Amino acid sequence: MRGCGKTVFGQLVRSKGYPVYEMSSIVVEMMNNENVIINNNTMREYAKGIREKFGKSVVAERMVEKIQKEKVSSDVLVIVGIRGMYEIRMFRETFGENNVILLAIHSPPRVRFERVINRERKIDDPKTYDEFLWSEEIELGYGISKAIALADKMIVNDGSIDGFIAKCEEFIKTVVADEGVK
Repeated sequence: MRGCGKTVFGQLVRSKGYPVYEMSSIVVEMMNNENVIINNNTMREYAKGIREKFGKSVVAERMVEKIQKEKVSSDVLVIVGIRGMYEIRMFRETFGENNVILLAIHSPPRVRFERVINRERKIDDPKTYDEFLWSEEIELGYGISKAIALADKMIVNDGSIDGFIAKCEEFIKTVVADEGVK
């Protein structure tokens, strides 16, 4: 969910030399191609609309196309911002059932809202707690709660940034070691 620490995790992975892809970049690209103004409301409504029009896995399908087009050669890559099991299925079908590890990063809603308000603003960040909760409801409608519940691993990010980074480092080390990646 928004404000849980996905970006920090992605930056950490990227600093280790692994490619990181953000699902939201696909939605932003589609919105830009259609000249749709991007803010919290329009991005959530647009993402909901394309899933209704083209199917729940449309963003994942376009992400797979992007990764395949770029001919990524890394043994490890990270896709940030998965919103439902239909997207996980797409990645597992494409990259292999045993090659996809779903990590959920969990933080309480109030903690995430405070992070969102205090961070460098993203174009689609909400400005009020009510708007934040509205966004949450839309995102939960994609099935993200099921993806979180069925995640292979979970990191709880409810403390300090240093504590979270240490948890992320341990997860990365474990995954890389388990996969035999050097």
